[in-house]
Amino acid sequence: MEIIEGFYMRARDVIFYAKGVEHPPGKVVALPKYVLSSDGERVAGGRRFRKLLTLKEQMTYVTTHYGEYVVEDKYIGSLVPEIPLSTFDEIYDPIERAEDLLSREDLRGAEKEAADMLRDLRSVSRAIGVSGSILVGLHTAESDVDLIVYGEEDGRRVYELLRKRIEEGEEYRRYSERDATSLYSRRSEETPLSWEEFTKQERVRVLEGFYRGREYSIRLVKPPEEPYGSKIIRKLERATLIMEVVDDRESIFTPCRYGVRVLEVLGGPEYGVNVGAVYSLRERFTEVARTGDVIEAKGQIELWNRVKTGREELVLYLGREGDYMKVVEEMERD
Repeated sequence: MEIIEGFYMRARDVIFYAKGVEHPPGKVVALPKYVLSSDGERVAGGRRFRKLLTLKEQMTYVTTHYGEYVVEDKYIGSLVPEIPLSTFDEIYDPIERAEDLLSREDLRGAEKEAADMLRDLRSVSRAIGVSGSILVGLHTAESDVDLIVYGEEDGRRVYELLRKRIEEGEEYRRYSERDATSLYSRRSEETPLSWEEFTKQERVRVLEGFYRGREYSIRLVKPPEEPYGSKIIRKLERATLIMEVVDDRESIFTPCRYGVRVLEVLGGPEYGVNVGAVYSLRERFTEVARTGDVIEAKGQIELWNRVKTGREELVLYLGREGDYMKVVEEMERD
């Protein structure tokens, strides 16, 4: 499998993670997650690593230490770190790590919970891997379980099984107001939602929650329908829009996409009324809304131009600090 979302890579004493599913030939769009530090809280091979928590911190580090690889990519539409594959000393494959865990009998803590989740969810898909700190051996006793599922059909099967498991209420459960405080503190620095708005979202999500009392997150990754370079993306102005969700079929995937119809431009250019989709590479924006819901979202308008056909599309991209999406009117359901 090619390196996409979910894979980690090590370049000397820096561990990067792949971002998204579209990468230039011979390179990977990647950000640093763990860096060598004498006072780091994570230990592997007798060495201490510090975790870079925010996207801003990660971009600052990569620009400072790997600035020659940070480029303005017209096909991605922004300034991104594109690291040559030859730079990396080691590749961490989520599927291979999952097979390793499943082959062992001496597991405890986060590794054991990860293996047990894999055994359960692999009843409907074999395309499930382990990502995050467990993938690279930097997990702690409190680490969450970070799983990743590759493929559209596999993702949908796992999603339906996960929803069933949560309804059964035995080993899986959603976040409650009581235990969402830590997650809210991590998210609210970059995504400004009130506590009430945040907990309302988490109460309906299944891709994040608790398994046997341990936090988990699952990303469903759908391979790109078009190869890198098939579209040119141009950043336009920032906008805050009120929209009706007209298509939520891609809302569970990372990257996620919502088909929308703009009802009102609260801030930004008037041409924002022509936006036809909300799109994000960040898993926090998955599962937020369903078809028929009215949402409010703040992000950056992008113009997507298909290279072969010349077809253009306006998209509201969510990814910067301060971007958000929330349901302001929920459609009644049976």
